[in-house]
Amino acid sequence: MSNPDSDLDSSKDGDDIHLTGTNSRWKSSANENWASANDLSIDSERTGGATAPTRQRTLRYSTSPSPLKRTGSAFKAVSHHLRRASLRVVNLTGYASIRIPDEDLNDGDYFPAQEVKEPFEEQWNEDQVFVTRKLTPLRGRTLGFLESSSTFRLRLYHTLSHPWTEPLILCFIILNACVLISQASRTVLLPSDQAMPTPQKGFFHVWEDYVLFGLFILFTLEAVARICVSGFLLDPEVPMSALFRVDAEETSRTHLRSPSQPTFFSRALRSDQTPTDAISLPFRLNIENARDKVHRNMPYLRQSWGRIDFIAILSFWISFALSMAGVERGSHHIAAFRAMSVLRIARLLAITSGTTTIMHSLKIARPLLTNVAYFVVFAAVVFSIIGIQSFKGSFRRNCYLQPTLGETQTQIPTQFCGGHIDPNTLDVFPYLQLDGTPSSAAKGYICPLGQVCQEGTNPYSGVQSFDNIYYAALQVVIVTSANGWSPIMYSIIDAEFFVSCFFFIICILVLNIWLINLFVAVITNTFSAIRSDTQKSAFGAAPLGPGVEEREEGWVDGKHVSQNNPLKAFYTHTRWCWVFLALASLVVQATASSDMSVMHRLILDKSELALTVAFDIEIIIRIAAELPAWRRFFQHGNNWLDLVLAVGSSVIQIPAIHNSELYPWLTIFQLGRFYRVILEFPRMRPLMLTVFGNLYGLANMTLFLLLVNLLAALVCVELIRGDMPDGTTINFGQLWNSFLAVYQIFSSENWTVVLYGATDAEIPMGQAAIVAVFLSSWFVFANFIVMQMFIAVINENFSVAEETKKSKQASDYWAQHHPQRVMHNSWTRKLNPYRWMKADPVRVKVENLPSNLVLPMQKTLVQDYGVIGQDNRNGTGARHLPSKSLTMLQHLFSGNTNSNDVPLVALRQGRRESTAVEDEETERYLDIIAKATNGADTTEDDHDEHSERKAQKADFIIDHPTYDKTFWLFSQENRLRTMCQKIVKPAGGERLFGAPSSDVAHTLFQLLIFLTVLGGIITEGVATPLYRRDYYMQHGLMRGTWFNFAEAAFGLPFLAEFIIKVIADGFLFTPNAYVKSIWNILDFIILIGVLVNLSFTLIFVSGLTRSIHALKALRALRLVTLIDKMRNTFESLIISGATRILDAAVLAILYLIPFSVWGVNIFAGLMNECTDTSVNGINDCTNEYVNTIHGNSFGFLVPRAWGNPSPSTTFSFDNFRSSMLILFEIVSLEGWIDVMSVAMSITGKDQQPQSNNSQINAIFFVIYNLLGGVVILTLFVSIIIGNFSSKTGSAFLTHPQREWIDLQKLIKRQKPSKRPKSRPTQLLRAWCYDRAIHKHGWWSRMMTFFFVVQIIVLMFVGSWLDCVPFRCLSIWLPSDDFSLIITMMYVVDIGVRFYGLGWRSFRANGWNMFDIVVAGGSFITTLIVRFGYMGFVVEQLQKLFLVSIAFKLVQRTNNLNQLFKTVIASLPVILNLLGLWFILFIFFAIMYMEVFGLTKWYSAETHTQNYQTMGSALVMLAFMSTGEGWNQYMHDFTLAYPRCTITSNRLVETDCGSTPWAFSLFIAWNLLSMYIFLNMFTGVVVQNFSYVFQSTGGAKAITREEIRSFKKTWAEYSNSKTGLLEQSRLVPFLGKLNGIFEVRIYPVEYSVPAIVSACKDDDTQKLGTQELKLNTRKVNRTLRKIDFDVIRQRRAVYCRLFHEASIIDRHRKGISFTDMLFLLAHHKLIVDCDALVLKDLIVRQETNKLVSDLVNLDRVRSLLKMISLRRRFLAERLRGKLLCCVIGSVDDPIGIVDIPAIHVDSAPSTPPPFTRDITSPRSDHGRSDQTPSSPTPAPKTLCPSPELGVLDHSFRSSLQRSRRISDVSMLSADMGHSYWRDSSLDIGDQADIMSSMQRSIWGGMLSVF
Repeated sequence: MSNPDSDLDSSKDGDDIHLTGTNSRWKSSANENWASANDLSIDSERTGGATAPTRQRTLRYSTSPSPLKRTGSAFKAVSHHLRRASLRVVNLTGYASIRIPDEDLNDGDYFPAQEVKEPFEEQWNEDQVFVTRKLTPLRGRTLGFLESSSTFRLRLYHTLSHPWTEPLILCFIILNACVLISQASRTVLLPSDQAMPTPQKGFFHVWEDYVLFGLFILFTLEAVARICVSGFLLDPEVPMSALFRVDAEETSRTHLRSPSQPTFFSRALRSDQTPTDAISLPFRLNIENARDKVHRNMPYLRQSWGRIDFIAILSFWISFALSMAGVERGSHHIAAFRAMSVLRIARLLAITSGTTTIMHSLKIARPLLTNVAYFVVFAAVVFSIIGIQSFKGSFRRNCYLQPTLGETQTQIPTQFCGGHIDPNTLDVFPYLQLDGTPSSAAKGYICPLGQVCQEGTNPYSGVQSFDNIYYAALQVVIVTSANGWSPIMYSIIDAEFFVSCFFFIICILVLNIWLINLFVAVITNTFSAIRSDTQKSAFGAAPLGPGVEEREEGWVDGKHVSQNNPLKAFYTHTRWCWVFLALASLVVQATASSDMSVMHRLILDKSELALTVAFDIEIIIRIAAELPAWRRFFQHGNNWLDLVLAVGSSVIQIPAIHNSELYPWLTIFQLGRFYRVILEFPRMRPLMLTVFGNLYGLANMTLFLLLVNLLAALVCVELIRGDMPDGTTINFGQLWNSFLAVYQIFSSENWTVVLYGATDAEIPMGQAAIVAVFLSSWFVFANFIVMQMFIAVINENFSVAEETKKSKQASDYWAQHHPQRVMHNSWTRKLNPYRWMKADPVRVKVENLPSNLVLPMQKTLVQDYGVIGQDNRNGTGARHLPSKSLTMLQHLFSGNTNSNDVPLVALRQGRRESTAVEDEETERYLDIIAKATNGADTTEDDHDEHSERKAQKADFIIDHPTYDKTFWLFSQENRLRTMCQKIVKPAGGERLFGAPSSDVAHTLFQLLIFLTVLGGIITEGVATPLYRRDYYMQHGLMRGTWFNFAEAAFGLPFLAEFIIKVIADGFLFTPNAYVKSIWNILDFIILIGVLVNLSFTLIFVSGLTRSIHALKALRALRLVTLIDKMRNTFESLIISGATRILDAAVLAILYLIPFSVWGVNIFAGLMNECTDTSVNGINDCTNEYVNTIHGNSFGFLVPRAWGNPSPSTTFSFDNFRSSMLILFEIVSLEGWIDVMSVAMSITGKDQQPQSNNSQINAIFFVIYNLLGGVVILTLFVSIIIGNFSSKTGSAFLTHPQREWIDLQKLIKRQKPSKRPKSRPTQLLRAWCYDRAIHKHGWWSRMMTFFFVVQIIVLMFVGSWLDCVPFRCLSIWLPSDDFSLIITMMYVVDIGVRFYGLGWRSFRANGWNMFDIVVAGGSFITTLIVRFGYMGFVVEQLQKLFLVSIAFKLVQRTNNLNQLFKTVIASLPVILNLLGLWFILFIFFAIMYMEVFGLTKWYSAETHTQNYQTMGSALVMLAFMSTGEGWNQYMHDFTLAYPRCTITSNRLVETDCGSTPWAFSLFIAWNLLSMYIFLNMFTGVVVQNFSYVFQSTGGAKAITREEIRSFKKTWAEYSNSKTGLLEQSRLVPFLGKLNGIFEVRIYPVEYSVPAIVSACKDDDTQKLGTQELKLNTRKVNRTLRKIDFDVIRQRRAVYCRLFHEASIIDRHRKGISFTDMLFLLAHHKLIVDCDALVLKDLIVRQETNKLVSDLVNLDRVRSLLKMISLRRRFLAERLRGKLLCCVIGSVDDPIGIVDIPAIHVDSAPSTPPPFTRDITSPRSDHGRSDQTPSSPTPAPKTLCPSPELGVLDHSFRSSLQRSRRISDVSMLSADMGHSYWRDSSLDIGDQADIMSSMQRSIWGGMLSVF
C-alpha cells in the first residue's frame, strides 16, 4: 500500500492531479549534482529507478524442502498472489490504487536481506495492515442513523475487513467476466428474412442470466455494506441536517468543491483539510497524521471505482426491470443499461501492478488531458459550425439515371452533384430540390446527359450530413481521424465547389496534425515527469528478480570452477555459423509458394528438420558450455528465447502436428530465429535494445490495451448483438467479432464502416444515437489516448535517465568550452593537386625565428591582406539596405544575421562611455560574466587559433599563386571576378583576399532566381501533359511553343548563376570552391536536370520519355536552397536525423521479412476467389455471368475469372514477394481490414470464400498490426521526437529545467498593457473606461452571454429552430435579425471600449483589432443579406464573420486563452515545416503530373481524383499523406499493355502507366510524407508545446489575473514614453506588487497603515477627535505575531532584488517589462540550482556573487555611516554641554543648544531592506553642508583583530579615496524620496573594502546583520 506522505500517493482519490514543480529538489547540493553521476551506464529502467546499492540483494540458499513443505509453499504462494491481486482489484479499504510488490516474499529458495521502500510503492506486511485496520474506530454517522457504535455497522465493518473478503469478491468479479465472455461467445445475428429482431420478454433465457442475477445480488449486498460502513456521499462526520442549513447566497458565490470559504458542500466532500503539498485525486480526501490511520471510512461515491460500481449495479437492476417488463427488447431496444452493467468487471484493469501503474499515470495526466480536450472540442465545434453554414444539404444531391427501358429511376449513391444537362436545350440546369423546383444556380459536378441531379436522403440513413450540429460534429470527428475523410471531401467537391477541399485540408492540419498531437505532447511529457519525479517508469517498473551478488569469474557457491571449457570456446568460434543457419532457415521457407511442386515441399520439410536438429544441438552445446554452473544459462533472456524456439521447433516436427492444419501457424517457432540475424546488423542491435529495452512496459501497455478492448467489446456485444444481419463482416454477433470491431476502431482503419453499419442497423431500434456516441467516444479514447501511450512507452526508452542529465550537460559544457581540434579531410582537400605541388612563393627568406614570433607575424600578414578586418569592412555602408523591402528579402534568403543578444562586453563598453563614474565592483563581475557567456563570441585562445588557421590558409594561397585563380585565368584583381563576388556569397567560408558580397546585389540576384523558380512552377502548372497533348493536336508538333520558350527562359538563369558562382570562387580546387557547399551541389544537380530536360524537349519536341519530363520537378527544390528558413528546417529536421530514420526504416523492413514468410505458410493459395460470388469454387468458375454497376438495371455479360482478391487493391500471399508487398502496404494501417476480411472468409483451397467463415485467421493480422502498425509506426514518431530533443538540447533537460524554459516562453509572450494611467474625468468616458478595464464586470459577462447565444444559434440553425417550440420564435425573430441584433451589440461594445481607452490604448491589443474586423464585417454583411441581396460571395463572407465571433470565447476563457497562446507559440516552427512540406508537395505534384498525367483511369480514379492538373494532384497528395488509399492508386497506375493503348514510342500518344514509376513514386511519397513529415509535426508539437510544464511548477502560479495585476502596476510606474521602469520609481513599484510577485519586506497586514488602522484606540474613535492614539496592547499583540525569521528572509530577497535590478539597468535608462518579470521569476518562482542549465547557472552564480557583494557592501557603508553619525552626535552633545556650562544654567532657554537627534518617520508599506542600523537618519535634508564631518574612525578601533595590522595600509589608503555611495545605501524610510549620498563621508574603494572584509573581522561582523 502507498505511503500517504509520498508525493504520488496512490491511496488518495481526488479530481486534480498536480505534478511536482519547484518542490522537487535535488538530494544533494548543486556542486555535487554537477560533479556527480559520472557513471553513465546506470539505467534507471533496469534498476527500477533505485540506485544500485539500494537494489542489491543477496541470496541465501536453504536446504531442499520436503514435499509436504513444497506443497504448503505452493498453496501459500497461490494464496499470496490471490491476496495481492484482490488488493489491486477489490480494494475495500477505499484506496484508489494500491501497489503490491511483485517480489515473492514467501519462504522459498531465498529471502531478501533488506526490504526496500520506494517512493511509488511501499512494502507492507499483510497481517500488519489488518491488525492496524482493526484498531481503527468507525467515524461519524452513516445514512443518518448508523452510529459509529452501531453493532450492525461494526459487524459489516469486520466482515469487509476480513482477510478473505477481498479475494472472494475478486473471484466473483472474475466469475462475472467469465460468464459475460461465455454468454457473448455464442453468435446471435438478425435473420436475413427479418427486418426487426423478435421481441423478447423476461430476463432469464440462458444459464448465464441466472448466474449474473446471483452475482449482482452479491455485488448489491457488498455495495450496501460499504455504504453502511463508510457512507454514501457525505462524510460520516457531517450531519445530514447540515444540508438544510446551507447559505444560499454564499454557495452561489463559491464553487461547490473549492470555495473561498468553507461551506457545507466543501466540508461534506472532504474528510478534513488538505495540506497544500499533497497530491489530489478524484474527490479529494486528505488526512492529518495519515501514517496513524489506515481505515478512513471513505464514502462510497467518493471513490473512483465506487462510482463505476454504483453505475454498473444500478444499470443492471434497471436492465432487469426493463427486461422483465418486455421493454428492453420490444419494438425499440434499450440496451444501454445492460451494456453499462459490464462496467462491474472494469476493476480487472487493475489486475496487475503494471496496468495499475498505467491507470494511475493516466489519472495524473487526466487534468491536462481534459484541458487540452476542451480546446480541441472548441476547435471541432467551430469547424462544425462552418460545416453547417457551408455544406448544409450538400449530401442530399445525387445523380439519378433516367429510365430508358421501362425500369425505375436509379440512384447513383456515390456520385454527388450540383446540376445536370437539360436534354432539351443541352444547357446546364440547376439541381432539383425536394419539392421538385430547381435551385438558384448550378455548382459542383454536372451530371451528364441522361441523368438528373436532384435532392433525396442523406447517405447511410441520414447519418452522413452537415444538416445539424450533431451530424456535423460526427463528420468533423471523422475528418479529424484522418481516415475516411477523403470520400467526404470529394463528395462535397462534387456537390459544391473545388475550393471546398480547403475546409477539409485546414481541418486536417489544425485538428489532426496540430491539436490532436497535443495529446501526444501531454502524455509523453507528463509520463516523463512522472518518471523523473518517482524514478520509475509510468508504465510499471519491471519486477526485478533475485539479484545475485557479484562474484569473481569462476566462483560458484564458494567453489572455484575451471573456465577452460572447450565447448564454450568451440561455440564462441562458431557463433557466426549458427547465425547463418538462422538466416538459412528463413531463406529456405521463403522459397515456398502456392504452386510449388511436391519435390519442393519435400525439400522444405527435410531442410527444416535438419535445421531443427542443428539448433537442438546448439542449445545442448550452450548448456554444456556453462557446466558445472548450468544455472548461468538461464540468467539471460536470449537463452530462454532460444530454448523455447528450439523446443517449439522440435515439437512441431512430430508427424501428427506436422501434417495437421495447425502446422503453418506453428512455423512461427522456426521463423522466430530470425531475430538473431537482425541483432547482427551493426546498427540494428542498439536500436532493438532501445525499442524493446522497456519490454515490461510494452507488455503492460499491450495487456492494458487488450483488456480495454475486451471491456469495450463486451459493452458492444450487450448493446448491438442480434441487431445486424449476417452479410456484414463486422456484425457484433459474438465476442470475437466485437473485439475485432473495437480493435478496428482503435486502429482507425475504415472505422467509419463499423460506425455507419452499426448506426444504420440501430435506427429502427431507436438507439442509433447511443451507438454513435459510444463508438465515436471509444475511437477518441482509443486512438487519441491509448495509441499515443505506445509512443510514450517507446519514447521513454529513448529518453536520458534523469540522474545522468546534469552530468551530460556538464560534459557538453566542457566540450563546448574546450573544443578538440579536429581536422576535416574532405574529399576535395584530399584530391587537391596543390597539396602535392612545390610551393613557389616570392618573398624574403628569414630563418631561425623564435617560435613565439611566428603566430604574431602570421596575424600581421593576414591583417595586411584584410582578413581580420573583414568584419569591419562588411559592417560598413555595404550592409545598409536602402529600404525595408530589401531588408525583408535579405532575411528571407540569407536569414537574420544580426543577433538580438548583446554581449556583456559590449554592454560594459557602452556603460563606460555613458557613465562618468565607474563602479569597479560591478565592472569586475561583468568581466567574469562576459567571459562565462562568451560575450566576445570566442575566447582569446580560440581567437588566436582561428587567426592561426586563417594565416596558414593565407600562406598556402601565397605559396601557390594559381590556387586562388578560377580557371587559372581570373585572379582576385580581375574586375569580372570582383563583380561576380559582389553578387554571390562564398561557399567554403569567408573569402580571405576576395571582395565581400554586396547585400543589395546578392539580395536582388536571389530575388531574380526566386522569381525564376516561381515562373517555372507556374509554367508547369499550366502546361500539363494533357494541355500539351491538346496543344499539339491543335497546332501540330512544333518546337516554338510558348511553354518551351518559357521553360528555356526560366531555366537559363540557373546556368547564369552557376557560371557567376564558378567565376567568383571556382568550381573544385579553389579556397572557396563551388562544391564545398552542400546547397551548391544540390543546385548543380537541379541545373543538370533542367538542362537535360530543355535539351531533349527542344531537340525531340516531345522529350522522348516521361523520365525526361519528370526532371522539370527539380525546379521546385530550388526553393529549399534559396530560402534560409527552408534550408535550416531541412538541415535540422531531415539531414540531422536521416541516419536514425533510415535505421528505423531498415528495422521495419527486417520486421516484415519473417511475417511475410509466415503469411505465405498460412495463406498461400487459400485467398483466391471467383469474380462471380454465386459459385462454390474453382470448378464452377467458368463461362459468363450478368453483372451490373448501379442497382439491378443495365446488366451485361462478363466472363467468370478465378484469381487474387481485389477488395480495394489486388493482393495475395502466394509467394514471398507478393506477401511482403501487401504486408508493407498494410503496415501503414491502410487496407489491412480488407485483407483481414478476405482471410476471415477463407473456406478452403479452391473454394469460394464466405463471410466470417474463418474468423480465427484474424489473429495473424491483429498480431501483425499490433506489433507492426503500432510499434513500428510509433518507433518513427519516437525517433523523430528524439531527434528534436537532441537537436534542441531538451533531451538532457531535467523536469525543473523544462519548467523554467517554458516559463521563459510564457514570460516572453507577455506585453505591457497600453491603457491610460489615470481614469478619465469625464463622466461618460469614465463609465466607458470602467467597462473596458473590468474584465469580469457585468458588461463583460453580458457580452460573453451574447456571444454564446450567437454561437448556439449558429450551431442549431436548421435543427431546433425548425421544431415546434421554436417555430414561433423563428417566425417572430428570423435568424438574420437575431444576428443583426448581436452584431449591433458587438459594435456598441467596441465603441464603448474605444471611447473609454482611446485609440492608442485600443489598438495596442490585437483582440481589439480583431473585433473591429469581425464586428464590422458581420454588421455590414448581415445588413446586406437582411435587406435583399443574396450574392454568393456576400453570403459566404457573412457566415465567415459570424462564425469568427466564436473566437471571442478564447479571449474570455482563461484555460482556452492559455492553451491558445501556447499553441500559437509553436506556430512559427510549424509554419516552417509546413513550408518545407509544401515545397515537397509541389515537387511530387509535378512528378506525378508528368508521369501519370495521361494514364487511363482504373478502379479509383475519377474526374477529381487524378493527376491531370496541379490542383487535383496536390489534393491527391494531401489525402495520401494521411495514408488514405495510397496503395490502391499505386496499383492502378501500374496499368500496362494490353489494358492500355500504345500507338508509338511517344509519350503523348500512350495512356499506360508504369510499374517502376508507380512503385517508386507512391512508396517514396508514403515514406516521406506519412512516416517522416507527419511524424515531424508530432515531434515539433511535443517539443514546442509548453502547456504541460506551464501547468506545473512556478508557471502554474502565474495566472491570467496575476499578469493583469502586474501589468496594471507596471503601467502605473513605468515611463509612458519609453515603456521602461526608471530606477527612481523602482522602490515604489516593488512596494505596490502583490500576489505571487509580492516582494514587500513586511506583509500587507503588518504594514504601518494596517497596524495603525487595526490598533486605534476605541475611546478616540468614539470621541471623534482628530488626534490619533494607538492602543499599545493591540500594537504589542500585533507585533508579537510577526515572525522575524520570515521577515529577515523577505528582507534578504528584497535587497538582492533591488541590487540586481540596478545591475540590469546598465545604461540608466530603465528596466524593461520582460527583464523585470525574469528578475521576479528568479527570486520568487524558481530555484536556480534546479532550474538553470549549467551554462546559465554559471552566469547566474557570478551574478549572485556580484549581488551578494553589493548587499554586503551596502551593509558596510551603512555601518560606517552609522558610526560617523554617532561620533558627530556625541561631539554635538559634548559641545552642547560645554556651551551650557559656559552660559551657566541649562534652564536658561537662551543657553539650550539644539542637539541633532535621530528621527524615524512613520514606516512605509515596504520597509527599507536594511540590517539593524535602524538608527540611521532618513536623509540629509535639512542638514547644513557646512557642517564638518566627523573624523573617520581608525581601523584599530573598529577592528582590533591582529590580522588588521597586515591590511592596515591598504585599508587606510582605501578610506582616503573619495568614492560615491551605493544607490541603495541607507534607503530612506520615505520611499518617495531619492536616495541620499553623503559626499563628506570617505568610505574608500569598494574592491579594497570587500577584500579587506573577507580577510578580517568584518566578514564575521557582517553575519550579525
